[in-house]
Amino acid sequence: MNSIRRHLNYANVVATMALVFAMGGTAVAAKHYLINSTRQIKPSVLRSLRGKTGPQGPAGAPGSPGLTGKEGPAGLSALSPLPSGDSESGSYGAGSAGGNAHETLEAAASFPIPLAAPVSQVVYTTVDSPVAHCSGPGHAEKGFLCVYSVFSEGLETPPIITSTETLGQEGAGRFGFRIAWTLTEPDPGAVGTYTVTAP
Repeated sequence: MNSIRRHLNYANVVATMALVFAMGGTAVAAKHYLINSTRQIKPSVLRSLRGKTGPQGPAGAPGSPGLTGKEGPAGLSALSPLPSGDSESGSYGAGSAGGNAHETLEAAASFPIPLAAPVSQVVYTTVDSPVAHCSGPGHAEKGFLCVYSVFSEGLETPPIITSTETLGQEGAGRFGFRIAWTLTEPDPGAVGTYTVTAP
């Protein structure tokens, strides 16, 4: 004990205190962390930091009514004719078991929307052979009926196309058209599509 006292002097005490403070500072510094994720925070502490959801506030006042839109154009009724320049399409088919050469096979096609006037310009061709006024299925120039054959067997071409309203009148009527083929052999058949554009 006397040996310890002999070594205690002002310089030793100051040096010892400086060492203690330095260690204490290091300990404090070691307790500072960089938090970059909520997983580093204790769940109970995190809950208290987040707080609680408050009650819902009162509803706001209703907004003012919007402006009235412009009135649209009148639509077509079921009785309205197809407007000039508009097109419509459909399909046809016919067949017969048996039959003799030079007999007639007929089929009729009705327009979904009637025309305002008959169409006298009719073109008959195949789906893979576009011609003037009829560039392919779904197309027809204004005032034309384009009949596109998909399949035809045992029948002469071109067929005779007449109005559904007036027998013997070539062209399409307001409501549709008829096709009359002449047989070349038994068991004939034909399938195709058409497009008509109102004059």
